[in-house]
Amino acid sequence: MKIQTRRYKGIKIDKTVGAILFIVIALFVLVAVSRQTARQQNEGGLQLRLVERIDIEDKGNGLREPSGLALSAQKDALWTVSDNAHKIYKLGLDGKLQPESTIELADPGLEGIALEPAGRFLYTVNEDANEIIQVHLSEKTVLKHKALAGMQEFSAVAKHFEDSPPNKGLEGITWNRDSGSIFVLKESAPGLLIEVSHDLERLLDHVILSEANGFFDDDTDAGKLDFSGIVYDPVRKQFWIVSDKGQRLFLYDRQRNEVVASLALAYQHKNKEREIKKAEGVAIDPAINRLFVVSDKEARLYIYDILR
Repeated sequence: MKIQTRRYKGIKIDKTVGAILFIVIALFVLVAVSRQTARQQNEGGLQLRLVERIDIEDKGNGLREPSGLALSAQKDALWTVSDNAHKIYKLGLDGKLQPESTIELADPGLEGIALEPAGRFLYTVNEDANEIIQVHLSEKTVLKHKALAGMQEFSAVAKHFEDSPPNKGLEGITWNRDSGSIFVLKESAPGLLIEVSHDLERLLDHVILSEANGFFDDDTDAGKLDFSGIVYDPVRKQFWIVSDKGQRLFLYDRQRNEVVASLALAYQHKNKEREIKKAEGVAIDPAINRLFVVSDKEARLYIYDILR
């Protein structure tokens, strides 16, 4: 059989190879265009302006590695947990610890935290056991431990936990008041957003977080980008998701399954551009367009206004 060929400036290319080259080039162009589109959306859209940067470390009470944030029901305080302690802490918006509100737990490896909309219960996650812990706020008692593996429909995500390292488990949690369900965040390998029923009995849905739906950072290898904190924004009806390694905050639209804004966690300090180290929690007050971000490594609270 004779293969048809074409000759361009002395180079001989058969039709099959030419078609393959065309497809490869088209794919590269598509990825580049999609990345540029994401950047353009940010350029004309949301921006972050640092309002305050507060040291919150309290060694005497064990608050050294804060992870996770949740705004109180009265919007006058923040809840957090600490990697090194088995405690839930309450901070004023000025960053001062309110020790009388501290809740002691027996569980290690606490990461994210969320407040149920009615303000009765707090939820946190244990990364080591990949479980959700429900805490009665006023009584300061644990009501329930529920591992993802013990929930109905866990088989849909089981392989993503079996094939990943033990320290790449649950890292964040938030409550979606519109759906009445809980969303938990798997750190990486792969990153997952998992929807769980309010009674912690069933997995309702899940999605892999990757470059395909807009999660990328130019300075971080795709396979190393992680996800370390999450909060649902009831006004935008989207999720704010923090990346520790990317030092970046993503605004993710679950219905469209795409990132609609990607913002560097940057600020000016002593006339230098800096980025937050190991951001591991985010909370929002949507009424005043204000975000709160906590750094595990720095033990600092960062307060940002969201601008357009």
